[in-house]
Amino acid sequence: MKLLGLVASLLHACSCLAFSPHVGYPSSKVVPGSPLRVQTTINRRLLCLHASSSPLDFLQTIFSSPSSSAAKEPPKPQIPDFVTDSDYTLAAAFAVVGIAIIATDHGVGGIIGGGFIALLASLFAVQASRLRFVFDETCFELKTVDSIGSDVLRDSGENIVVGGKNRWEYESFVNWDFYPSLDFPILVYFKETQTPTSDGGGQIHFFPAVANCKQLKEQFELRGCASVKRS
Repeated sequence: MKLLGLVASLLHACSCLAFSPHVGYPSSKVVPGSPLRVQTTINRRLLCLHASSSPLDFLQTIFSSPSSSAAKEPPKPQIPDFVTDSDYTLAAAFAVVGIAIIATDHGVGGIIGGGFIALLASLFAVQASRLRFVFDETCFELKTVDSIGSDVLRDSGENIVVGGKNRWEYESFVNWDFYPSLDFPILVYFKETQTPTSDGGGQIHFFPAVANCKQLKEQFELRGCASVKRS
């Protein structure tokens, strides 16, 4: 019976701590070994444990930022890769001019001059069908396809003029433009500092306007390629 009374006193003490906001201090007249003495000992130990916690813990709980629940900044959307369309306008224009010269000038000069321009037209047509100008996340690159209508892009190899890959980082651009104009483009021009040069001023590149120049302009601007406005 004494053991059952002890268990009952313990359960009573726990229920008082759980549901009562105040813990009373017992009187000094307590019979040693009684259930009430056991309850008093438990109450005192719990009060000491509660008092030992630092008051700064409460402030730290208020001002600490919950890293687990903090909303992370969403990543910036990436610009998708882009391949410009081929443009046969330059090839067609040179072909018309070449044929017109041959047809109107039957002399040697007309035949040679018209034939040379017609040959350039054929070259531009081949380049328009094979070359692809690709914009990826970091670079502007020149690639090739095996045949007309193919979507398989291949490495174009090294640049035959200055060497190195036909791939240039956008950050290396210092200028780009279209000559004589964007409305009537014949040459696409850009200058970059990625390719080493003797004077360190940057490497100049020209290529015939065998791609959609309006798309090129749009992508140059979208990718942040530096340019210098013509005066």
